[in-house]
Amino acid sequence: MSATTASPAAPAAHTQRPNRAPGTEIHPPMGDGGTWVLQRGPRYIRVSPDVAGLAQHFDGERDHAELARLMGGTWSAAMVGFAVRRLDELGLIDDGEMTAPRREGRFKMVPPFTFQFTLLRPGRAMQSLQPLFVRLGNRYLIGAALLTALAGLAALAVQNTFVTGALSGPLSPLTYLGVLFGLIAGTSIHELGHAATLIRYGGRPSRIGIMLFYLMPAFFCDVSDAWRLPKRRQRVHVALAGPAVQTFLAGAAALAAWPLAEGSLKTTLVFFALGSYLTGLLNLLPFIKLDGYIALMSHADIPYLRDRAITDARRALARLLFGGRYERELTTRWTTWYGLACMAFPLYLLSTALQLWIDLLRRGGWIGVSLAACGVSYGLYFLGRGTRRLAGEVRAAGAARLRVATVTGALAAAAAALLLLPVPHTVSAAYVTRGDGVELVLLDGADTDRIKPGQRVTLTANGPVLHPTTGTATVGAEAPDGTAPLSSFFPIALGEGYDMPVTGYRLTLDRVPDEPTGAAEVDTGRLPLWEAAHRTYVSPFLP
Repeated sequence: MSATTASPAAPAAHTQRPNRAPGTEIHPPMGDGGTWVLQRGPRYIRVSPDVAGLAQHFDGERDHAELARLMGGTWSAAMVGFAVRRLDELGLIDDGEMTAPRREGRFKMVPPFTFQFTLLRPGRAMQSLQPLFVRLGNRYLIGAALLTALAGLAALAVQNTFVTGALSGPLSPLTYLGVLFGLIAGTSIHELGHAATLIRYGGRPSRIGIMLFYLMPAFFCDVSDAWRLPKRRQRVHVALAGPAVQTFLAGAAALAAWPLAEGSLKTTLVFFALGSYLTGLLNLLPFIKLDGYIALMSHADIPYLRDRAITDARRALARLLFGGRYERELTTRWTTWYGLACMAFPLYLLSTALQLWIDLLRRGGWIGVSLAACGVSYGLYFLGRGTRRLAGEVRAAGAARLRVATVTGALAAAAAALLLLPVPHTVSAAYVTRGDGVELVLLDGADTDRIKPGQRVTLTANGPVLHPTTGTATVGAEAPDGTAPLSSFFPIALGEGYDMPVTGYRLTLDRVPDEPTGAAEVDTGRLPLWEAAHRTYVSPFLP
């Protein structure tokens, strides 16, 4: 922020003789080209040297005129008043009731769906390792890590037959555990990559711990201190260090798997490599608050870039649809388009994840449908929150009521028409081979009302990622109730004794499947969108 523009608005009572909010720290630049930073609790706010100097004089005794005389130069009482009001908006001016922020507890929730538990506050302890991290950050080791990541991709391409087979077939519980622990360890090293790079440049990580990130376990490292680094490229390096470390680990795992014979160890290494590459790629996307966003924000040197860009994008939509007058948070054009992408991407990510996993979740009966319903509920919450904020922007902009009513009615009519749109409806199930033939089987709670004789069934491999077609069939008469192996519904290879009660139907095979058990999908025709959604996400919970 700057103190070069005056505002005619009268200051609030507590800002007439400003005092810094309790617990506010003023950090000088860490090096040449750095910026001054005001910190209160976990928030870092970069300011100009003049504003930092002004904040140092806040003691609750001096009024704006006295502060202007202390600052000298071109400062005036009006300019001081403007700067004080801006700092007050940021919560840095004491209103008489403020207390010093309490030290953050070990448990912290980061909206919308991340839960953090602090294990370690390294403070200055890790800074003693700075000479080591400086040596590790030389260009030769960085080049070798990059080559390893690229060589790992080539190794996976050479092993493509094995990789495709592993992605298409059930895995043993031991393999799942190995991949899970490997990815958790990989994400911990990922976070240490951020910490090491920050320390290399003279910063200090504040917290290290574990978290649930959208129900996935992972490690985290708070490197907010990177905002104090003097150069943009240093902050970018801190943000990108984590994905760089993770793709190096992925490449090393892929190369280690290459010479191994087919077996559980090779499968585990391949899945770990693929998972690490995917995690690294996801972290680089700048549309959600992950490493790629931090790198973009640092490169653009715009604090709170995503939130401010989304605000501009929402206001642009409001102006287009409803009219009115809106102020911009940012003056650049590209940030509005970026904000639109940030608004749409979480919904795209959620819908893509549901599309990938919905068949597996539906085969899991009410438990799987519950997980899918949680995802859909979050998507609806995201849409509802955006709609509420849009409505607030429109009211504040003074849009014409007639236009608002007309456009809102048109949007509601379009939404109603969309709900009536016919869409293909399928029922996810499994198949098992018995002594007298092949049966279609469904767990309790599955949608059996739509299954009729003569409907087409596609039989597929029961893989954790890929589901290649292995046969086709037609639904026949209902079979007596029985049991089926749990591994028929989930891509996990278990021994005998893990059976589930099922509802079965005889199948007439057009093409014999390659495997005795696997997944199945029944084509039940077309339904209105509202009814398909009701059958998928609502009816399994009804008595």
